[in-house]
Amino acid sequence: MKKLIASLVLMFITTTSYAATFTCTGYADGSAVGEPIKVHAAKEAVAETKAKDRLRKAGKKVDYVQCK
Repeated sequence: MKKLIASLVLMFITTTSYAATFTCTGYADGSAVGEPIKVHAAKEAVAETKAKDRLRKAGKKVDYVQCK
C-alpha cells in the first residue's frame, strides 16, 4: 500500500512540475470572445486545445485561441 501511494504521489509531482500556466483568449471574427482564461499545460499548443474545448463547453463560438 505504501508503494502504491508513493508512486501516485511521485507521478502527480512529475506531471505538475512540467506544466506551465498560460493565459488564453478566444477569438471569433477577429475580435476577442469573453475574458481570457488560465490553462495549465506543458506546451502552448496543448494549452490552446484545452482553452478551445473549455470555451466551447461554455457555449462560446471561437474560430481560434491564442495563448501567452
